[in-house]
Amino acid sequence: MQKASRKVASPRVVCVQDFQPLARRRLPKAVFDYLDGGADGEVTLRENCRVFDDVTFRPRHAVAVAECEVRTRVLGFDVAFPALLAPVGYSRLMHPDGEAGAAGTAYMLSTISGHRVEDVKAASSGPVCFQLYVLGGRAAAEAVIERARVAGCAALVVTIDTPVAGLRERDYRNGMQALLSGSLWEKMPFLPHVLARPAWIARFWRDGGLSTLPNVIIPGQGPMDLVDVSAALARAAVTWHDLGWIRRLWPGPLVIKGVLTGDDARRAADAGATAVVVSNHGGRQLDGVPASLRVLPEVVAAV
Repeated sequence: MQKASRKVASPRVVCVQDFQPLARRRLPKAVFDYLDGGADGEVTLRENCRVFDDVTFRPRHAVAVAECEVRTRVLGFDVAFPALLAPVGYSRLMHPDGEAGAAGTAYMLSTISGHRVEDVKAASSGPVCFQLYVLGGRAAAEAVIERARVAGCAALVVTIDTPVAGLRERDYRNGMQALLSGSLWEKMPFLPHVLARPAWIARFWRDGGLSTLPNVIIPGQGPMDLVDVSAALARAAVTWHDLGWIRRLWPGPLVIKGVLTGDDARRAADAGATAVVVSNHGGRQLDGVPASLRVLPEVVAAV
């Protein structure tokens, strides 16, 4: 067993929740909270998890089962496990491998990724879908849609629930903006939390430090800086009218992510969507909206 595998082997990691304390110990507080936190008071974030306690199985017994098979087919491709990994912006901040380390089941690569879509597709053993923000204007979006198509991405996933960046209070308290783009004086109050994780610092600097976004190429300027994303999101809201333009550019399966009502699900279908993702952005955008699992029956009934 490799050293990296031993670190997450039983009994240290028995279930998914066991990864959280490991990450907390390894990452600076600002980086961990960026990954772990939600918007405002995190009501929706907590409810996203708690609501699963209300759902129980209805087993049927005394049935012979020669073997269990969890393979399935979705969006025209096969997956060995009935789950798709949702996009997480700039995973490279957590580990240098970032998005390129995803493998196995289907993976949705965020526009705000630290690795090129071509490299992630080449490194992944499972299907890769590309999640689209219209950052940098339509020309930049059209270019990355074409790159995703040429790279062989299985589907295009358009996020519709980010008219503005979510108000993530943990990021403000941890000085995330100052750490990313502030002066040394502005960084000073927050540096102790970063310096407390020397192993992370070493990996971060060996990887080149804070890089640009290789999948957001602004014509005449080059790759977008990570620090410009929040402002760019405010100029990149996707409307139902935009979906016609996107549908004409993308010939494959088109998925609309961020649907929380039956009305929006029907509208997505009318706009040419192949599928919808029932999602509140992990409670990271608008706090106080219902848990995704709670509204799933309404969406299923609508489409």
